[in-house]
Amino acid sequence: MEKLSIEERVEGFKRFFAMTNSEGPLVGFFKDTYYPLKRYRTESFLPEGKILPADLEVEPFIPEYERLFQLHDETAGDFLWSAAAFWGIPWMEALAGCGVITDHATGSSRSKAPAHFQGAEDVPEFDPKDPWVQKALEFIERLTLVSRGRFPLATTLMRGISDLLAALCGSPDFLYSLMDRPEEQKRVVQKLTTLWIAFARSQLEMIPDFHGGTGSFYYGMWLPGKGVWLQEDASALLSPQLFGSFIAPAIHRMAGSFDTSVIHLHPSSYIPVEFLIETSLSAVELHIDSGGPRAEELYPYYRRILDHKPLIIWGDLSPEDLDFIAAKLDRQALALLPVVASAERAEEIWGRFKT
Repeated sequence: MEKLSIEERVEGFKRFFAMTNSEGPLVGFFKDTYYPLKRYRTESFLPEGKILPADLEVEPFIPEYERLFQLHDETAGDFLWSAAAFWGIPWMEALAGCGVITDHATGSSRSKAPAHFQGAEDVPEFDPKDPWVQKALEFIERLTLVSRGRFPLATTLMRGISDLLAALCGSPDFLYSLMDRPEEQKRVVQKLTTLWIAFARSQLEMIPDFHGGTGSFYYGMWLPGKGVWLQEDASALLSPQLFGSFIAPAIHRMAGSFDTSVIHLHPSSYIPVEFLIETSLSAVELHIDSGGPRAEELYPYYRRILDHKPLIIWGDLSPEDLDFIAAKLDRQALALLPVVASAERAEEIWGRFKT
């Protein structure tokens, strides 16, 4: 596989976001496990169970960042590995008042709802001295030194408003709150959105410029200017009416607060494309899950997104998915990030789309 220079890869992303990438699609690869505690091999230095910011020591993570950068660089393709505050922590949930619990058996961490969450008055204001904020910024400060210009830094995993509502109120209980107390929940959404934007800005203020842009934590993308990555996994449970009333306005506000914004979604019975294409989002990532809808089933959504915005397809892409994508999707605003088990498989896919 040809190894592209940083400058060549940045230029590719510029064309992608401008929807003028005649050499497209962009192709990169994701190797090894997704589950962050296993991906960063934290068993020896991250405690099990409920943790506090003081339990999250930055220095033991540094060799893992270096290892993962080298792993990505073997089959980087068009993509650029990015570093961020360890994304195995539910940072936004922690800032909103939830507890944080690590589980090495599953390789993930989860949040625990606060005991007596009632509404907007219980959503905290952003506090730059919050220990979780300080810990995220400590990661950024240390990773800036580690990078030495080799890779960009990025904002960390920041779950979106529907995910935060589910974390604070429980799922599916948050749905009942949206329907039973809509005005109060709109105030909750407003405060959570403000908290989200402030936390993102606090990170971006410390993240150094990388060829005119920033990174995108585990997606390995370069984002023009000050960029963020949104996600709304719990929106899969919402009706179009609830999404349009509560979540779409928050996304519009979040996306409009930064130079570049990309949203991650899992396919479900409802995919809110009609709302997303009307926002100032820069691109949409629609995941392909193992056992979920395949590329051919998602084609109507792909087509509608590509009529308006760049599209990223990330996940467990089968040979049939890749065949369909190659035959049916325009390439000028398309980026592919398949999960691969080997460098040989990455080479096969690269050759398919780059020769």
